[in-house]
Amino acid sequence: MISPLIGPGDGHTWPAEIDVRHLRLLDAIASAGSIAKAATALGLSQPALSGQLHRVERALEWTVFERDRHGLRPTALGEVLLNHARRVLAAADDLELAIRRFHSAPSEELLRIGALPTVLAETLSGVVAAVTPGRPVELLAVTSRAELFSALLDGTVELALYVDHPGHEIVPPEGVHLLPVGTEPVLVVVSPGHPVAGRGEVSLAELDGSVWLTTSGEDDEFHAHLTDQCARAGLGAITVRKLDPAMSRQTVGHEPRAVTPVRSLDSGSTIPGPVVALRGVPLRTRHLLLWRDGSSIDVPAVRSGLMHAITEPAAIRHRLPEWAAANPGWLGT
Repeated sequence: MISPLIGPGDGHTWPAEIDVRHLRLLDAIASAGSIAKAATALGLSQPALSGQLHRVERALEWTVFERDRHGLRPTALGEVLLNHARRVLAAADDLELAIRRFHSAPSEELLRIGALPTVLAETLSGVVAAVTPGRPVELLAVTSRAELFSALLDGTVELALYVDHPGHEIVPPEGVHLLPVGTEPVLVVVSPGHPVAGRGEVSLAELDGSVWLTTSGEDDEFHAHLTDQCARAGLGAITVRKLDPAMSRQTVGHEPRAVTPVRSLDSGSTIPGPVVALRGVPLRTRHLLLWRDGSSIDVPAVRSGLMHAITEPAAIRHRLPEWAAANPGWLGT
């Protein structure tokens, strides 16, 4: 129950008791914009839904919706109530899911694993479930090294799939173990007007004078790897701009010297320009499995399952299939 609510200005307290069921009704009305449409979506009659709305408004001593020429819209109180209601409903849905999972496997311990979002991560849950039959598996997002180590050490996850880069390899803390899965080349997307556009492969040195774009979610270790490799190629200090993915795609399309790194396996994201391979593959991403002491997971079997699961999709999803055929031996080729 959610009770009480404080009235505006005068300190008045409404003796309102609103349960999750009422919040779902209010949310459905707000989403539909009319009683009739909301009643249809909820499988109720229109009079029944109207009656429940009136009971809620009487308890609140305030109107939640008002009518205009477009239909029903929330009042000022309605906006406040709905804003909180949606958070409560999301939490209630999470709780319901957790209870269902518990009842579906009451005698088995939930196995939590973590992953940085990559093409390999798409197959991780299925592979781990196959290796540990009978245990329900939950996949959590892990987006930084600090979060990775914390989740493993405090037992939030037993196993994680993450990445590192040459010169900036992960050194696991005590109590955490590491097994490499494989290394994936990093390619670049260039602006359609870039001097190297249309060429299948170039050296890193040929990108001298480019404006490098990385997404705001990219890990800091890759940024350091990129600047190290550019310095080795004689480019000196490079300009790197961190942008959100949408802005990065837009900038590549319009900035003639723009270059943005991408992993070789297509994640389904929009590519705003030609994809070019880097001769000698100076930029690389290593995929890793990490697990904590005491884990019962057969990690070598998970690694084997990952490689088997990715082989066929990788042949289809490589951004430069001709380059991959001419350069075998990399992850997924």
